Amino acid sequence: MDIRYINTTVICAVFMCVLLSCGVKRRDADKNVAPADVQLVNPALPGDNPDPSIIRIGKVYYATSTTNEWAPYFTIYKSVDLKNWVLVNHVFPEGFKDMKDQWGENNFWASELAYDAKQHRIYAYYTAHNRKVKGNPGLQCGVAWIDANKIETGKFTDNGPVIIEDDCGAIDAFEFQDKGKIYAFWKNDGNGCGKESWIWVQEINESRTKLLGEKRKVYTNSQPWETSLVEGACFFRMGEYIYSLYAVGGCCDAKCNYKTGIARTKDLAGGKWEKYDKNPVMVSNERWNCPGHGTVVESADHRFFMLYHAFNKNYDVFVGREGILEELKTGPDGWPVLHNATIPNRPKAELDFYDDFKKDNKLNLAWQWPSKLPKPDVNFNKGLHLVSTNQNHELGTFLGQYIKTVNFSISTKVTLTEAQSGVCFAGAIFKSKWPGELGGIGITAAEDGITVYNNLEGKYLVLKQVKEQSHGLIELKMQISGGGKLIDFFYKKPQLEWVKFHTATFDAPKYAPWGMGYRAGIVAKGSGQKAFFNSFELKNN
Repeated sequence: MDIRYINTTVICAVFMCVLLSCGVKRRDADKNVAPADVQLVNPALPGDNPDPSIIRIGKVYYATSTTNEWAPYFTIYKSVDLKNWVLVNHVFPEGFKDMKDQWGENNFWASELAYDAKQHRIYAYYTAHNRKVKGNPGLQCGVAWIDANKIETGKFTDNGPVIIEDDCGAIDAFEFQDKGKIYAFWKNDGNGCGKESWIWVQEINESRTKLLGEKRKVYTNSQPWETSLVEGACFFRMGEYIYSLYAVGGCCDAKCNYKTGIARTKDLAGGKWEKYDKNPVMVSNERWNCPGHGTVVESADHRFFMLYHAFNKNYDVFVGREGILEELKTGPDGWPVLHNATIPNRPKAELDFYDDFKKDNKLNLAWQWPSKLPKPDVNFNKGLHLVSTNQNHELGTFLGQYIKTVNFSISTKVTLTEAQSGVCFAGAIFKSKWPGELGGIGITAAEDGITVYNNLEGKYLVLKQVKEQSHGLIELKMQISGGGKLIDFFYKKPQLEWVKFHTATFDAPKYAPWGMGYRAGIVAKGSGQKAFFNSFELKNN
């Protein structure tokens, strides 16, 4: 998805949202009462899961989402009931090393899943910036594939970039199969280079390695309510029509103004697209902000559900855009609409995370690292051994994961070594050159003392430090409160109580990564020494 400092991105999700937005206003829609037979739990995908896509194979649903400037690239979730989702894989588990010729550098946006029943394969369309191409033209859409029965444990094969726009770049690819042909849709990223943005379509071959014939324009921003772009288009069939949801506006930060529209046609090959006269069909409401860019899936009992993203207004933009699921129903005028009564009803206890590294033999799928870096050097032997570095503006080696609220604690138990080992609340370096330039604030401990640090201004700064020789175990904790704007730092030695070591106010809006939520995790600072972690816990308050 287009995720740069220009407020534009989220087409696919927006399209979905356009149809009917979960918890988002839809004109002429009942905002108070949800259908009695819909018992969904939201967010379906908690945490920073923008531009979600969903498919069904038999009775099993699979979903994916943008990972932006974090590796592994592109999540794979599984559910059998649309309520409980488990992270089972990634499209590229080792980051750029899994990509053909390691072509992608950053901007890992808008992964879209497509199932080919004849081949029994799952294809993942995605956007990335080609490391060999400068500027906007470097935004290209690749395709990877995997046998459907291996999606939970296997590795995708990458075809590399397939959709290339030499002028302004291509993003937000989407596949739709119709009358024996396979079509690829995408957005030319015109808003990134001062030109018009269009949704385009072109036939693609069965191996998804080559576009066929000539590309054609589908639609652009042509109605008065639409702003300077269209993006995030998704497509689905309902009755005699093929519908498309699309987004307009800024998608991804506190200034977002995302809106969703819907259009339809009876003839994909050459028909005209009719835009809904009640557009926009989805805008922000009292619970969710800037909803859009998603995908519609049909259940086995022929109900339609849309998975899209939105900001929870209670969390500002600090958590990121979460995956929201809502049922679509046909309104009196024949257009699909949402009931717009979705609420954030997932119990906070389900959002907690605990990792006992002493029982692990591989890294939990929830852990992430900066997308431009190789996977951190880790091994397991009665705990997690993480090789320290001075990467990330001297922050150190970082492994993080989504935050899911803005009031929570993170803690770790470490065995002291020469490396500075601890916990970290991570955002973006202020005035960074790209959104993934990692910075953080946290607390570490080593054999020579305890340190509270902050490098979010681009320079490693010690906020408080006590030098003392120590050995064995120590526990470290950060308590984030006040909606992410106050942080208390603690340590605990064996058989003793927690000691408050430092308190700091935190300017959460200042360091919020563009298009992404904050991360919380562990850090190892040093020059190659190993940090030894016994456990990690994230607990929401």
